[in-house]
Amino acid sequence: MSHDSISNVNNKRPPEASPESTTHSSFVPKVQRSSPIFRQEREMAVVQNFLRSILGGSDAAPPILSRKTDAMNYMERGLVSKLHYLLASGDVDKTVGDVTPHMNKRYKIPFKTRERGAMLYLLDVWERVIQHRRQLAPDEDILQDIITLLMRYIGLVMSGNLASSQSYGVVQGSPLSPYFIRDAQAFPVAIPERVAFIEHLYTAVENKEIFASFLLDHMGRARKANPIDKNVMDVFDSLECLTDIRIKGSRVFSLLIPTLDVWSPDLVKTGRELQSYSFLGSILNMSLFIEDNLAVYETKKTPSDLEELGREGLSVLRNIRNHQYKIIYNVLLPKENRDLVLEYLARYLNLNKKKAGIQANKSLLAGDGSLLNFFTVMLALSAKVEVEKVDTDYFQSRNCRLDLSDETLVKATSEEAQAFHRTLGDVKPSNFSTECFLMCIHALHLSLVPRFRKHVTRIQRIKDVTGLLKEMTRNGRPPEGSQALVHLKNGEQTLEDLKREEKIAQMVDFDPDHLQKCAEFYCRVCQWVLRVIDPTGAWEMESLSETPNELFKNLPEFILDDIVDTLIQTPKFRIAFLQNVNVDYVTKLILICVCRPQYFRNPYLVSKFIEVIYMHSPEVQGTRTPLFERIITPSLSEKYLLPSLLTFYTDVESTGSSNEFFDKFSIRYHISIITRILWNATHTTHQYTLTQCLGEQKYVRFINALINDTTFLLDESIDALRSIRDTQKLMDDTEEWNKLSQENKTAKTKQLAQEERQCKSYLTLANETVQMIHYLSNTIQEPFLRPELVGRLAAMLNYNLQQLCGPKCTGLKVKDPQKYGFQPKQLLSQITDIYIHLESTAFLAAVAEDERSYKPQLFTLAETCLRKAMVKTQGEIETFVEFAEKVKKLYDEKASMDLEFDDAPEDFKDPLMSTLMRDPVLLPSGMVMDRHIIERHLLNSNTDPFNRQPLDSDMLIPQPELKKQIEEWLQNKMN
Repeated sequence: MSHDSISNVNNKRPPEASPESTTHSSFVPKVQRSSPIFRQEREMAVVQNFLRSILGGSDAAPPILSRKTDAMNYMERGLVSKLHYLLASGDVDKTVGDVTPHMNKRYKIPFKTRERGAMLYLLDVWERVIQHRRQLAPDEDILQDIITLLMRYIGLVMSGNLASSQSYGVVQGSPLSPYFIRDAQAFPVAIPERVAFIEHLYTAVENKEIFASFLLDHMGRARKANPIDKNVMDVFDSLECLTDIRIKGSRVFSLLIPTLDVWSPDLVKTGRELQSYSFLGSILNMSLFIEDNLAVYETKKTPSDLEELGREGLSVLRNIRNHQYKIIYNVLLPKENRDLVLEYLARYLNLNKKKAGIQANKSLLAGDGSLLNFFTVMLALSAKVEVEKVDTDYFQSRNCRLDLSDETLVKATSEEAQAFHRTLGDVKPSNFSTECFLMCIHALHLSLVPRFRKHVTRIQRIKDVTGLLKEMTRNGRPPEGSQALVHLKNGEQTLEDLKREEKIAQMVDFDPDHLQKCAEFYCRVCQWVLRVIDPTGAWEMESLSETPNELFKNLPEFILDDIVDTLIQTPKFRIAFLQNVNVDYVTKLILICVCRPQYFRNPYLVSKFIEVIYMHSPEVQGTRTPLFERIITPSLSEKYLLPSLLTFYTDVESTGSSNEFFDKFSIRYHISIITRILWNATHTTHQYTLTQCLGEQKYVRFINALINDTTFLLDESIDALRSIRDTQKLMDDTEEWNKLSQENKTAKTKQLAQEERQCKSYLTLANETVQMIHYLSNTIQEPFLRPELVGRLAAMLNYNLQQLCGPKCTGLKVKDPQKYGFQPKQLLSQITDIYIHLESTAFLAAVAEDERSYKPQLFTLAETCLRKAMVKTQGEIETFVEFAEKVKKLYDEKASMDLEFDDAPEDFKDPLMSTLMRDPVLLPSGMVMDRHIIERHLLNSNTDPFNRQPLDSDMLIPQPELKKQIEEWLQNKMN
């Protein structure tokens, strides 16, 4: 077809071509045709009528068709003449209507380019071929020739070979795309039998490159797809259709996609770029989050509008994610693609590996919506993977595609990891199940887990801004035109934006169907981790070694961290995450990690497993969850869980975090709650197990930690209460309060809020610790009465009794004490109970010997408070009074003895406390101390108090000669 022939066509209805004047277009390869003569006139008439029908009809009668070649020539002349007319027209819309008048009624929108008009005409011919094909049913050969010819002309229009630069310029995109994708604006009626259409088209054309631009159009539309668009599903449905098409047993479009330049562009260097400029990245681009798609929500202001939009968008997103999965699954199916797709998936994860970081640079990383879509696809791909077929050494192998070089390992240092890698043998190929499953674990780490953290951060911001706005309007709204009003309005807008973001985010992230699949995946991840810990599959505490194997030591820590983070965060949002799954593997992993803390380098990770148990306890959930029920099963928890919790309570002095001092109190609070629940559990032997544990020497440090925590927490709480009372009194004194500047008022108010938060936190922890001492001492007295502990416990009780009942107790009277968890009556009742629980010669003496806080009058004041508070029966008060009298008697005896022992030789006295030694021991430093004093010191620090060198009880050397001398001197004194 020459350019001249196009330019000479006038804007008139195209003349019917004659047989003598028609030649094949030089652009159309010859169709191999046979030339048999029509067997009868009726058959010739059928073909004539069929051709007239599919070509759009004509007033002129067709020529006599004696052979099939005549029919093909006639059809080609008709196509060529009408295409010439369309492509040379100045008014595409008018010309399309001239060529096929009935199309004006169906398509009343502009076609923008002549190509689209030409394509629409050819698709209209295809539609009529489908409608009238039964006419040629007896002669399939000619029908196939007609279809092949039509498809080759469609291919020519797609390739631009029919275009004239003089007439309509450069081709933009594929003219077939808007019609195949079912763009309602361009082609409201779908292409009939579009799978057959594509199969015929692909088979007929020789230039397969035309399908590249066709696929690129899909990519562009998918990247711009918006969840609220009316026809947003069309492009994904179209792509799924294409990738599912098989021609001669081959998924031709699935094979074509990885060959595109945009499959995984080399120039792309960031996750954000890969999301925008790669084929699959564009497919996964859609997001419902406000931060990813702000324009969608600009007009939705009211909560009801927002909720309706979110609900509709979520329904669309679910369907689109299903399409995304099927598209990628179809691309994965050809074996030739498998490695290319896995390389792309790994590259996507590697370029976004910093997404899980707290200070991630959003501009360089894929959006949250894209990463969640990616994870959802991986989740679906992994759904049928058998965990037993997933290699346990993939992350350590040399053929691991994932870049985990910056990841912290469970136990191994970087040097140990390098040494371990050098010991590995030859690289073995990993199976698809392994790579798919473990990439899904990494995708989870970069998508869902950071989303939970964002919820926590956003909710905290909402609380903070709400509090700030409340403070700004404490005395009413600022006057119009003031700078304060501007700040207030900005704050109100910020609060509204945050609430909108959180509303939509929760609808998407907490989608029950999606979370159910995540829960099932987590259970399978736990099963895989158990296989890493113990490849034999026994997973029983008795069979586990005391040290972890090399695979577990070199496992990326984030795998376990993600499990516990999710199990901790989901209960906070009242999500029944593990309600409908089998939690056996989760339970076993939690128990192993809690009971084998030596498997980990980071004790904070162990503490998070303990927090999981706490978060799923009745204390938090109000009822026992399946996970908690399984954990406290006696067969699992009695023998190992309780002893491990007590040991960790003591060992958690250091967690390795920047807030380790305060972290330890939260961790111990969780352990206290779990221990109390187990203690009170019926039909179990937990109390017996705990009693046996505390009878052992190694758990003395646990009792010591209880005493230390109670001392610190109550002390801090009482100081905070006094400060709160002072501030409240100042604020109630209107005259004094108004004398302060606005700056001072603001500072005082902020300080009060901070002290209230701190006081509530400390009292919550203190109340639980005191309660633990209370119920333990009621049953188990011996551990509390050890020489190295009894004095400190007595001093702690005396001090806090003095705070509650002494002369300064009125300083603790604050407004609404329940707001802080301050229950002085209950605290007084528990402390006096502990005195009674531990009544013994040693304890009575320890109470009396406390020179700091004990005075006989203290117990008299306590008796008065007990009667006034009415928290004890008359009999219980009388018992306490009897205890007080016994202490007073010992106190008086001690006072007289102290006078008699003042002249004791200096080498008979303890160098730290200046008290008479009863059991002298020699330290490696050469100093001699009383055993119970140095052992009390060792409970808190394993160092020599004189030179700070390492020291433990085994290094103390008894001094029998000195002890004998002291006893003789004491006997002489007594006589």
